[in-house]
Amino acid sequence: MKRLSLAACLAAGLFFFGCLEASAADKLILSGIGTMEVPKGITFSQGAQNALPFVKEGGTKRFFIRKGMSKSEYYTMTWKNGPDFSYGWAMSHETGIPFLQDIGEFRHKDDKPEDQMDIIADWLNHQLISQGAVYEGTAPLKKIKDSKHPRWEGFVTIKTTEQGITYNEAYTILLQCDGYFTTLGIFNTDGDRNDITEAVKKMVMKRKFPQKANLLDLSQRGTSLTEIE
Repeated sequence: MKRLSLAACLAAGLFFFGCLEASAADKLILSGIGTMEVPKGITFSQGAQNALPFVKEGGTKRFFIRKGMSKSEYYTMTWKNGPDFSYGWAMSHETGIPFLQDIGEFRHKDDKPEDQMDIIADWLNHQLISQGAVYEGTAPLKKIKDSKHPRWEGFVTIKTTEQGITYNEAYTILLQCDGYFTTLGIFNTDGDRNDITEAVKKMVMKRKFPQKANLLDLSQRGTSLTEIE
């Protein structure tokens, strides 16, 4: 379904766009996720979009802060000569003890970082399934066997209804551990725009991974994921 009807939502102020461009016009850098080559015609601007899934929770930033996320980064996605009012966004969040506590998994606070990542991935899979996510395979997020870059990846579509209008939302979701810290990355596109959705998926999957955490990271951020900042 095309999103021509979103014009009313835009006028009502349900969505807003960041005014700062990404660090480079042709690149998107998300901490803990990697550096990506942005497809032609697409632009990522800094700023949290008040996207549909978080409106009822008081806004995007408020939702993730209450979930115990930290070091969050938000980008709004736009593209040239769009035929409708479709939208997109990207974000990343560092997970840790506050998040484990929020999801009822505080007993895993002393587990190894990669084991904590697996606990979080299992919780996310249950949440996505309960929300009616459509996906391929046995679960929304699949564990990638990569000793250098331990991670979970997945692609789902979810139908969201707001003010009697149903939107088809597409999500590329990543959960990535650098040996000490786990980062959740989420990319949203219009599920009815296959061209844009596929372009963003390819962008994400071809990303350049960030370097492993080092001693300087630890001195600045704590000695492990088990420390609340």
